[in-house]
Amino acid sequence: MSVLSIVPPIGIWKMEETTEEMWSLLQHTAWYQPEFSRLKAEQRQKEWLATRLLLKEMLGHEAIIHHHPNGAPFLSETEKKQISISHTKDFVAIMLTDATQMAGIDIEYRSERVRKVRSRFLNAEEELFIDPAHETEHLLICWCAKETLYKIINRQEVDFCRHLHIQPFSYAEQGTLIAFDTCSESTQHVVLQYRVEKDFVITWVKNP
Repeated sequence: MSVLSIVPPIGIWKMEETTEEMWSLLQHTAWYQPEFSRLKAEQRQKEWLATRLLLKEMLGHEAIIHHHPNGAPFLSETEKKQISISHTKDFVAIMLTDATQMAGIDIEYRSERVRKVRSRFLNAEEELFIDPAHETEHLLICWCAKETLYKIINRQEVDFCRHLHIQPFSYAEQGTLIAFDTCSESTQHVVLQYRVEKDFVITWVKNP
């Protein structure tokens, strides 16, 4: 099994198994068959299965993941947990918190491509604090942070440059930052933790 890390409240799974191998690790296959059968792409199937397997490891039992109309995941009330899910090339990440806490997580594969799309999520003020010596990693932290914040505020038609903001922070391989939005009725300032790994960058909510 390829559980890379489970350090509450987050877990990370590296997808190294075949679809068949992952499917064989689930006990209640009848729960999952209707939704799984609609997935045609193998990569999407592997992400879907790895998510259920990682959740099983984190909860200690299997559970069905439901989705709101906007796609946001949630668990049944009996679990008394908030859940956030993210996936990228070869990796799946989950954040589980108590029902009274916020859950938000994002994981992104380390790639130079983020430099080409920076104008889609970074505003002029944020460009000023990007460390040129660690440009790709610093940009990925910002991208992950805004994706995490987007999941938390749970609103439609959000402009990542105009509505989601990151307070200046110096680059480090791990640390915290503050992100906030200007599109909610009451602006939320959220503390996020981040970590830069060999293959990916990850951010998640730091609850009190």
